[in-house]
Amino acid sequence: MIEKRWASVMSSVETEVNRSLEWLGSERNEVRRMTALRIIEVLCNSDLVSLHLYISKIFTELRNPLRNQRHETRMAAACTLGACMELIPMSERNVRNPWLNFLYEELQRNQQLESVEGYHGALLISQELLQHGGMYMQSHFGQVCNMALKLKEYRDPIVHRAAIALLPVLARYSPQEFTRVNTGSSESMMGRACNYLITLSRTSDRDRAAAFLALGNIAQFCSTEYRSFLEPTTRAIRDALIQRAKMRIPPAEADETVTAVLQTIATLATAMGPALTRYVRDILDLMFTAGLSQALCDSLLVLEREVSQLQPAIQGRLLDMVSIILVGVPFRPSQQSLDDLEQRMGTMSMHYATAQNGHRSGAAANGNTANGASGRDAYSGTVSDSTSLVVRAANNIHVTNDTL
Repeated sequence: MIEKRWASVMSSVETEVNRSLEWLGSERNEVRRMTALRIIEVLCNSDLVSLHLYISKIFTELRNPLRNQRHETRMAAACTLGACMELIPMSERNVRNPWLNFLYEELQRNQQLESVEGYHGALLISQELLQHGGMYMQSHFGQVCNMALKLKEYRDPIVHRAAIALLPVLARYSPQEFTRVNTGSSESMMGRACNYLITLSRTSDRDRAAAFLALGNIAQFCSTEYRSFLEPTTRAIRDALIQRAKMRIPPAEADETVTAVLQTIATLATAMGPALTRYVRDILDLMFTAGLSQALCDSLLVLEREVSQLQPAIQGRLLDMVSIILVGVPFRPSQQSLDDLEQRMGTMSMHYATAQNGHRSGAAANGNTANGASGRDAYSGTVSDSTSLVVRAANNIHVTNDTL
């Protein structure tokens, strides 16, 4: 109703703001606190002139929710903080800077608590200051980088993931500072971050998806400097797809890691363009082992647009996969004379007839364990090696180590 600006609701904005601030300051009911945060966020996003009078009270009352014991409350408070910061015009430095100083001091106080809530709150405030604080954080960029590097291996997973999520935000805020090698250090902030994330993508099942997404975003903001990390990144992507295939997860069951990997490939293609060609050729077939999904189609669409050299290979594999799903065999290009003859005779193409028989026998072989037949043997007579990965993905067949 607030977003629709209904007159009956807009007339009670002052009452709603005062009640929400009261719930934030004294109410112990978490449901009311979350409701108050959501109401204030929506009101701030509505850009109401009357809300400017409450900015100081909102900033003050957000201090406690930003270090609340509940993770959800801290996240909601960060979203509300970002929306409130957008109310202060960038041109009014006399009004803006005192509140930015207040938030940075609050960041430092949270960090000094040395608790999960304090560290997480400090990371959330840092992210909002980088995204909504304009050039204010330029003078504090080094301190925030050091905090992110310090907390990226923190024992608590919430703090650990918040530190990982902050790395691409730093890269976006100041690519030059992020890629610069500081005095007394052997590598840049980007080098330390990327080396850590690549290692994390190989060693941690829990954080693999977050690591890949962070790498893709860093490449998008620092594309020139990221070229030296392309090979290890694509090698980690290839290993992740192979590991998933070896785990015998049915292609139809897409998981968080596969979705993140496909999204990262698309982000790398957007950032690097044709420079990605020689690296992605080795993983193109492996992308299809995850099965036909919206994430795969979105990734292939970006690859085809940004790396045009891969267009024939992508289209060929997609045609094979769709044909296998529909009729059980790889795609056969149209042959006009042969098609006309078959139409006049009222017969089925030998290509599809033979392959469909093989498809049925392969399915029977997979279902009959007593005969000891394998899916690969059943398909060996109808499928070429170049399409074997696509065939197995489309037919929901496990990819064997021999195929890989």
